[in-house]
Amino acid sequence: MSVQESGAFSPQCTPLERYRMRSRPLGICLIIDCVGSAAEVLRDTFSSLGFEVQCFLYLAVSDMVQVLRQVASSPQHREHDSFVCILVSRGDPHSVFGVDQAHSGLPLEQVRALFTGDACPPLVGKPKLFFIQSYVVSEAQPGPSSLLEEDGPAVTSVESREARPPPPTLHQEADVLWSQCLAHTCVLEQPGAAPLVYLQGLSQQLLQDRKRPLLDLHIRLNGTVYDWNSRVPTQQRYSLSLQHTLRKTLVLSST
Repeated sequence: MSVQESGAFSPQCTPLERYRMRSRPLGICLIIDCVGSAAEVLRDTFSSLGFEVQCFLYLAVSDMVQVLRQVASSPQHREHDSFVCILVSRGDPHSVFGVDQAHSGLPLEQVRALFTGDACPPLVGKPKLFFIQSYVVSEAQPGPSSLLEEDGPAVTSVESREARPPPPTLHQEADVLWSQCLAHTCVLEQPGAAPLVYLQGLSQQLLQDRKRPLLDLHIRLNGTVYDWNSRVPTQQRYSLSLQHTLRKTLVLSST
């Protein structure tokens, strides 16, 4: 004899909580393009999604620091539901060089530190999205930079942060998505190479499927990048990584 399950014991599907994305604009989208190949397509994409886009081209490291600090201290964050930062530059896996390659570089962990909960309280609990395209200069060996003086606790590297268990309460670095793509700097000059595989793929996914969760779109973006890699020589390939501390489902469109 079959027995019907009672409501107390039947499995229930609880929809995941979503980040609030209803403000107008949704937030500031800061674009710093030191290569000059991506600003237009990214500006159009994030403008159409409802972001206030602030775009800067060909900045030196000191100017990048000034812009980042200015945006991090903006009172507008209190009225917005999110924040996006896009960096496109030559560099290495841990730093961006801007247009002054002789400089030691701006450590990416210090960029992220400017927007953590202790450094930027208006963004606490709101998604903070970073998309980094680094064109790796293999012969450069940049050292640590002291351009940014951190007021809060020191930010550890990705490797050490993953080695430690997460804290039991809401961490100052919660609600961050960090998508970084590496490519050799030769793709910027080599005929037949496509320097915008990652960024154009990101734009296409956001425009075509803006109502889908962002993490789902990034999985599709992985497929685009890996498909490219399967068809080109080694030096034209991209290396894409994603780390995030998102606590809710994130959809970059409320319409």
